[in-house]
Amino acid sequence: MSDDRRSEAWREVAHRARASAEVDIASLLRDEPDRARRLSLDAAGLHLDLTRHRLPGHALDVLLALAEASSLAARRDAMYAGEAVNFTEGRAALHVALRAPASAAPDEGIAAEVAATLDRMARFSEAVRSGAWRGATGQPISHVVHIGIGGSHLGPQLACEALVDHAHPRIGLRFLSNVDPRAFERALNGLDPATTLAIVASKSWHTLETARNAQALRRWFAAGGIGHDDLRHHLVGITANLEAARAFGLAPEAIFPFRDWVGGRYSLWSAIGLPAMLSAGPPRFRAMLAGAHAMDRHFAEAPLAANAPVLLALVSLWNTLALPGSSEVVVPYSDALRSLTAWLQQLQMESNGKRVGRDGAPVAWPTAPVVWGGPGTDVQHSFFQALHQGTGVHPVEFIVVVPSGPDAESRGDALLASALAQREALLHGRSGTEGEPAAQGAPGAATGSAGATGGAEAATPSGAPAWLAAHRACPGNRPSSLILLDRLDPERFGALLALYEHKTAALGWLWDIDSFDQWGVELGKKLAGDIEPLLDPATELPAQLAPDLRGLLERIRAVRARGR
Repeated sequence: MSDDRRSEAWREVAHRARASAEVDIASLLRDEPDRARRLSLDAAGLHLDLTRHRLPGHALDVLLALAEASSLAARRDAMYAGEAVNFTEGRAALHVALRAPASAAPDEGIAAEVAATLDRMARFSEAVRSGAWRGATGQPISHVVHIGIGGSHLGPQLACEALVDHAHPRIGLRFLSNVDPRAFERALNGLDPATTLAIVASKSWHTLETARNAQALRRWFAAGGIGHDDLRHHLVGITANLEAARAFGLAPEAIFPFRDWVGGRYSLWSAIGLPAMLSAGPPRFRAMLAGAHAMDRHFAEAPLAANAPVLLALVSLWNTLALPGSSEVVVPYSDALRSLTAWLQQLQMESNGKRVGRDGAPVAWPTAPVVWGGPGTDVQHSFFQALHQGTGVHPVEFIVVVPSGPDAESRGDALLASALAQREALLHGRSGTEGEPAAQGAPGAATGSAGATGGAEAATPSGAPAWLAAHRACPGNRPSSLILLDRLDPERFGALLALYEHKTAALGWLWDIDSFDQWGVELGKKLAGDIEPLLDPATELPAQLAPDLRGLLERIRAVRARGR
């Protein structure tokens, strides 16, 4: 990769983005005959439509030139080969190996290790699901409580929700991530320790929230009559730190390992996915892996110009330049995908929320747009108003699943129609004169003042006053993407998550940052460890504390003293 060539490509992309900020999307759809061919495609069971962005065809050409100048394909190949693409920590990022058949693994040792872990997970899951695995009192397991946070929590919870149609009828799953004691109480409310299985998932085994909740869980079991010697029937661990898990009291056979080349936010495909396998069953978990692998092969083999993750990344990058200050709104029209946005927030913002490049110099371009959203149709009644009429322009990603099954009330049809209608509304908007005229008279008319119109009012052809037409108008020309799933089965779900993983990595290579570290997260953990002892009134506050922090600590100490 030539730095000069890459810099020139970036300058050209930025120039085209500034020139295209106000381009009319409807005109592009009308005037570019090959637009659908270039910006819509099918990959691993998903259909992507990226045609509705302020991205002219000539700009797509310069984006693809930037991808070439950034050696995106070579960096992708290096990741698949197990090279240390996490360059700040000197580690590989081999999540693709977790869902690859043995013939596609980077080496035989990794393939054997992955296969052995999957087989262990499957045997354990089948034993719990069949009732052969029993608690200390001889009763089958009725509930699984999963304790983890970040990547150890968001992926498994999302997978269990997405595959709920395949959930075991006897086994209920609950997820605990927050260290707030109320979260613990809510997660375990009504459960019987004798029929509860707990999974503690922590890559390091030292994550504060997970460690504290695991200690509380052990105490909860003891209070319910499940002593230390009986915990082997009720407690398993998933970690890369086997020694720490054994020190906690777990037997070797109760520990499911994964390696340090599996990043937390990319770890669903590893032993971290055990809750999903327990819920949906080993065959469907393997089908999810197969769907992700199908997207892996597409990302590895498709030309950049017809590569779904690459095009998704290029459109995202373009929008950060053409629409300064924009964010990415993700709206899944599927209740089973209601947690997708939270998973994406960690995947994209923790991966690419970086300000310096490979050489340690500041990145010249904006990285990691804020990701937010929620399930449709709920969010149509909350923040969609701002998307249609607000001053900011925020591209929206619609993820639409075609509903299946009988539905006498046609609710699935209403869901689909709502998604398509919102996308039409974002593109075309409306003038303020469409529809029936609303209340007559400008503000202030009731008091006899001329209001904003200064006397006799101008009227639109429909009869509505001009001032009201402006309030009703929606400008349109708001960008959106659509990802269509014929159905939400394990294969398509796996492909969807892999699509976003590869989009995230591709963006990191375009920006020349490390998408696989998270040093900002580490800073917060360290400072929390420094501050926690200062909450104890017996600890003298250091003289060098900032005045505002000192004041807050003193106030918290006083509140606690009154409460005691």
